[in-house]
Amino acid sequence: MRRRSVQLSILIVIIVAVSVAALGFRDININAPGFPALVRGGDGPLGLKLGLDLSGGGHLVYQADTGTRIEVSFVDPARGVVIDRALESLGVTEYELRPLDDRTYIVTTDLLEDTVKAGLEEAIIFSRIEFSFDPELELPEDPTVTDVVQDQELADYQVEETGVDNFFRVTTTSVLDEGQQGELQDALEEEIGELADFTTETVGTFSFTLSEIQPPTPDQMEGVLDRINRRVNLFGTEEPIIQLFGEDRVIVQLPGASGSISEVQFAEPTNSTAVEGVVAGQGYEDFTVNAQSDTEYEIRTISLNVNQQSALRGALSSSVGEVSSFTTTGGIETAKALIGQTAQLVFKERTCSDLTCFEFNDDEIGLTGDDLESAFASTDPNTGEWEVNIAFGDRGTGLFSDLTQRIVGIDTKRIAVFLDDELLIAPVSLAWIRDGRSSITGNFSREEARTLAIQLEAGSLPVPLELIQESDVDALLGSESLKKSLQAGLIGLGLVLIFMVIYYRMAGVVAALALVFYTIVVLAVFKLVPVTLGLSGIGAFILSIGLAVDANILIFERMKEEIRIGRTLASSMEVGFSRAWPAIRDGNFSTIITCLVLLWLGSRTADDLVTGFAFTLFIGVVVSMFTAIVVSRNLLQLMAWIGLGRQLMLFSPEGSPRTGSGARAGAAGQARNV
Repeated sequence: MRRRSVQLSILIVIIVAVSVAALGFRDININAPGFPALVRGGDGPLGLKLGLDLSGGGHLVYQADTGTRIEVSFVDPARGVVIDRALESLGVTEYELRPLDDRTYIVTTDLLEDTVKAGLEEAIIFSRIEFSFDPELELPEDPTVTDVVQDQELADYQVEETGVDNFFRVTTTSVLDEGQQGELQDALEEEIGELADFTTETVGTFSFTLSEIQPPTPDQMEGVLDRINRRVNLFGTEEPIIQLFGEDRVIVQLPGASGSISEVQFAEPTNSTAVEGVVAGQGYEDFTVNAQSDTEYEIRTISLNVNQQSALRGALSSSVGEVSSFTTTGGIETAKALIGQTAQLVFKERTCSDLTCFEFNDDEIGLTGDDLESAFASTDPNTGEWEVNIAFGDRGTGLFSDLTQRIVGIDTKRIAVFLDDELLIAPVSLAWIRDGRSSITGNFSREEARTLAIQLEAGSLPVPLELIQESDVDALLGSESLKKSLQAGLIGLGLVLIFMVIYYRMAGVVAALALVFYTIVVLAVFKLVPVTLGLSGIGAFILSIGLAVDANILIFERMKEEIRIGRTLASSMEVGFSRAWPAIRDGNFSTIITCLVLLWLGSRTADDLVTGFAFTLFIGVVVSMFTAIVVSRNLLQLMAWIGLGRQLMLFSPEGSPRTGSGARAGAAGQARNV
């Protein structure tokens, strides 16, 4: 028995040491080879994460990205002004033009009228004029070819000189008739010299695709709420506020307004004083600058939105030195990145022309993210590298099985996996996968694998979203209310400990030590999970403290009964624990069942306050059971073995039984046990 008690004492000391270490460091970053990385830390006391009501957070407004998307391609390099002029001629003024390369452009705009859609492709045309002079002709310096073309008053013209054989190319959005062509040719010959060749051509698009995203339905917007909640609240402990605003907007409020960490690397050595001066000049009062080296710095500030990050980087570049890299993490940045991803996952069969696969064709096989049943990140037990494990549903299993059977062992056949139209990975199939379960590898870091798994698990957003507003929100309670609440909680805890010590004496001291152990361990678990503590979470934590004290009271009252009938402390403790255990077990198990019901209810209704309360209470109840049955019991055993067991007055207000009463009680006790 004593050997077992010593072993438990060592275990308790180890648990306390790990918990104190977890709480002693504000930020935890452990990345041991072969083990999952552990990165934890928050802005609250002891590095705990605080909710919106206690610390404030970020306020994000997303709008359904409806409208028209047009992809225009030309055979030869062309300027986007050609598309600009066509859109303006049809009365379209609100649009965004983005080049993919010098031949392909993407246009996004509001939903277009049918007449505009019908005539837009025909309107995207331009004139290309090519001419050359005698190669032996020495071109005059004045007037130049550009001067002559300018006199023709062509719209949006561009003169290109190849520098070979006096060859020139002019492009313009003006469509030249025969008369205008003749005027330009005559002007060139009169001002420059005789032309060896002169051709004009009206050029249109090589390819033109138009797709529309219609305004979302109410059901689609409800789906958006559910998907966003799953992405930013994977473990049900973040407690964000996510709600609809109007017909096509979503408001997201996330805990963590303070806590952005900016990693800055300069091209040349500098000093921290200069960096601090720039950060202070941006108006940030509460910040820290940690020098990792003479070129690398870690800047901790309030949560920085995209504009603030850009402004800080620009200020550092102009005032301190060239910034070679600037990355911002922490705060709400990760959640923002997850919300913005639509995660349109598509699997295609890729056929390569050779082993290098520089040239290939991708064929649709009908396998998409809708066929994906689950996705989670893990490490390969053999290599220790991170991977994303995927499992398909019934339909996807069949398609994936057919694909892998068809291409297995063929070096020129691959599985191309696209995420949001961007190639994620294109592996060779090494086996015929019949059960629809496989893994995606690609030198992922832990965060990359976890982020990808969350995106795939959450599925595709029913409606693409665009971030249109970002701001900070203050704590709902305020710092003064938080301070008073903490003071009230500490006073209440102190009164409970004082009462336990006065009434139960040494047993009360054991309860106080067990309660301190409980508090340290629970807070460490909150930090390591991590759990975001809001009012509901703190309420659950305080309630679990009451349950922990209640368990000790049940044990001590049973012990007092056994001491009254003349048992020794060690015997009273064993009997008291055995008789109190059914009541402790039933009470805590019923609370755990209630927590599971609340977790299910919160996940079904997307109510994060309910989920956070239930999850926090569940942790508290489990730790309180361990504290009462293991820690308190072990402490009492140690006291009995060091000689305090003979001083029964220290454990019971009644003290030792009177002379003769023990025999009568013992006899009565014997008759009762027959």
